[in-house]
Amino acid sequence: MKEPNYKEFNYFDYWTRRDFLKRAGAWAGAGLLQPVLSLIGEGKSIAAAYPEEVLSVEKYTKGRVKPGMIISKENVELIKDIAPEGLVVELQRGAQIKIAETTRRPEAKVARYWLEATLRNKDQAVLDSKGQLWHKGGGPWIGGFPFPEPKTALEAIWDYKFSPRRYDNLRVITTTTHIDTNGSVVRLDEIIFMQIQTVGRLVVDPKPIVPQYKDELHRNLLTLNKPFDSYGLGIVNTVYYDAARLPETDLYIPTLRRTRRVPSTQRFEPSSPYSVAYTTDFDIQADPVLTWSWTLAGRKPMLGPSPSNLGARAKGATKDDFVFPDPPAKFPRSTWELRPEMLLLDGVPHLPGANYSKKRVYLDAIYLITEQADIWDTAGKLWKYLLFIWGDTGVPDNAGGTALDLTGISFADLQRDFHSNVHFYNRIGNIDFKVNSPDLSTDDWATGSAMLRRARR
Repeated sequence: MKEPNYKEFNYFDYWTRRDFLKRAGAWAGAGLLQPVLSLIGEGKSIAAAYPEEVLSVEKYTKGRVKPGMIISKENVELIKDIAPEGLVVELQRGAQIKIAETTRRPEAKVARYWLEATLRNKDQAVLDSKGQLWHKGGGPWIGGFPFPEPKTALEAIWDYKFSPRRYDNLRVITTTTHIDTNGSVVRLDEIIFMQIQTVGRLVVDPKPIVPQYKDELHRNLLTLNKPFDSYGLGIVNTVYYDAARLPETDLYIPTLRRTRRVPSTQRFEPSSPYSVAYTTDFDIQADPVLTWSWTLAGRKPMLGPSPSNLGARAKGATKDDFVFPDPPAKFPRSTWELRPEMLLLDGVPHLPGANYSKKRVYLDAIYLITEQADIWDTAGKLWKYLLFIWGDTGVPDNAGGTALDLTGISFADLQRDFHSNVHFYNRIGNIDFKVNSPDLSTDDWATGSAMLRRARR
């Protein structure tokens, strides 16, 4: 190789871009200089794992983008190379984001107990010939990231999908504003959502598995409080551990005072009137892992939401603050930072009725969560952009820390220019946000009989 001319040498061009391109097809786990997992085990930041050029948006962009800058339609060209296509479209239409310094704490969006379980259980996860996740000793996975240094796209998506929220259980309270192309609110929903993990449990007994539900991954319960035409509707989804099997869905219908089993095949239709979100879009990727095929499209530094986005939990925040605030804006403002390593995972659905040709999931290689996705229709035209923002809720996680969870969601239909924006709260009325609670069990909440006992009369 020709020796570089050091008088004109630019480390950014020579190392960062060149090395990321060279390694785009190679999978050696997070970190270019050393694995991130070893730093986590030593309680260190990610600084030793990456060159400084990918830990500084100012250095990476040669000074064109700096912390404190506001990116809008006037200067969106500055970040086109480090942003998902959907985010660029949103900015061109009126969204605004603020740039911050890169967060270097690996636990900024992952609970400490989850990281400790990852270290404890390292190298014990295996995939069978079908791609199904198992513990190498037999049975379901026991908790933490199964593949903290993923070598394939399938391993990477399992890291996220095994337990998208990292809790044994949780209950969240949200409002969703559905906003049309003119910026008018056309519907307002109030929803209580619960997820109860039945395997890989780390905090709440029984653990790591609830024996009577060992064939399941988790159950989700959705209860609608507003608007009145939906008040009292309850939905339980049973998600099976077999990642090739679709969930089963049970409804509680208040007007009938009965539960009914409904098909789970209608995953590519609006979840409610005016909603941009389909069932398949929840948690960015709600379908079982093996109902899609996954490939690695690349890995590179990219913009991602900052953990400073507290959403409606930010006391006193207004529409002028960049924290994904509560007011019903079409484009809630938020704060972003350069993430040193993002995995671009392309998924293709193999489900009846699928009207997506491809979904590109942007997976943070350090947090091993996804907060963004671009979606294309069957004609290959960009259709949707999904944004799921994580932050610190300030609520105890019952494991020695505070709960790190979703603080804002935006489902954007880019073709219609419609939005469904979800805001999260620590309390609405007498219902509070909680995680890892002994009060949230499957039998008490997420069965047909439980829905009947607790339902609106």
